Amino acid sequence: MTAAYNSGSTMARTLESLEPGTPVYAGATRVGEVRGVYAEGDARMAELLIVHWDARGEEVAIPTTEVLSVDGTGVQLIRQESDQYGDFAPFDASRFPTMKRLK
Repeated sequence: MTAAYNSGSTMARTLESLEPGTPVYAGATRVGEVRGVYAEGDARMAELLIVHWDARGEEVAIPTTEVLSVDGTGVQLIRQESDQYGDFAPFDASRFPTMKRLK
């Protein structure tokens, strides 16, 4: 499956400008909200979205390659079922020492 997000796309600016609290959806299901946007080192291109996953009650690091689209309703993930994201580990900043928070 190919992600809709790629370097040079207009979505890049949208991801970097996402505000904490933006809703996140898997299909029609609201799964949580954005808590942070991270980039590698000094880069300005978003690589991770930190999402508070409502059903799990914890923050999860979602690679931006999992983002299908961003619009007025929020962030739409590629996978259409929320349980398809169970393999993503809880976010632990110490696991990403070279990542910098953009938002």
